Amino acid sequence: MSDDINTDSDKYLYGIVLADSGLSEGTSGVQAGQLHAVGSGRVAAVVSDLVETDILGTPDDLKAHIAVLDGLAATQPVLPLAFGTVIPAEADIAGEVLALREAEYVEALEGLAGLSQFTLLVRYDRDTIIREIILDNPEAAELRENIAGTDEDETRNERIRLGEIVVKTMESWKTSEGPPILNQLEPLTADMSVRESGQAEDVVEVAVLLSQESLAEFDDTIDKLAEANQDRMRFRLVGPQAPYDFVPEM
Repeated sequence: MSDDINTDSDKYLYGIVLADSGLSEGTSGVQAGQLHAVGSGRVAAVVSDLVETDILGTPDDLKAHIAVLDGLAATQPVLPLAFGTVIPAEADIAGEVLALREAEYVEALEGLAGLSQFTLLVRYDRDTIIREIILDNPEAAELRENIAGTDEDETRNERIRLGEIVVKTMESWKTSEGPPILNQLEPLTADMSVRESGQAEDVVEVAVLLSQESLAEFDDTIDKLAEANQDRMRFRLVGPQAPYDFVPEM
């Protein structure tokens, strides 16, 4: 792992790995900076030199941050740091970031060995759900009929009320439809972290840690769930990823 680092530049930090890990030759990160490692005992921080700290935070920077961490996670355990983590040039990364919590970092990294994070998002198909609600709810059906052929200003209150009914109904349904999905998946995972729903259509958003041995069965279970719910829900599995949801506070 390379440790030829410019001591005159601020450093961008991606994550923490075991000291005997390796970096792919020629891998670059934020602002096209070359990746380096700064070690302390059994752990090392993966960093790159920053060219322009003042403009850090662009979409390209975020993409590079994620790509570096996901790339590391594909070959070794890594503890991801938050996007935008910068250390001044004069800071002692080994002493100030790594040494004080070395044992904690080693324990966390060893616990992640052989595991990968995947994220599952299950969402209602909005058009299908609205049709179900209108068929089941006389008030919603009347509102939909009153709205038809009108502009937004003319039927604003009706549209707001219909939206409230749709959201409340989806919120109610997913309290009963989400847990059975999680119950089928949990035995296949090493760990699971359920996230708060971002939108009304979100039935389940969950991060899971999977071993290589359990991945095929997990994929098969997702396929069966997606097929059983194909008329009402859409399943999207993303990964492998760095274990963003399964690291200690950094």
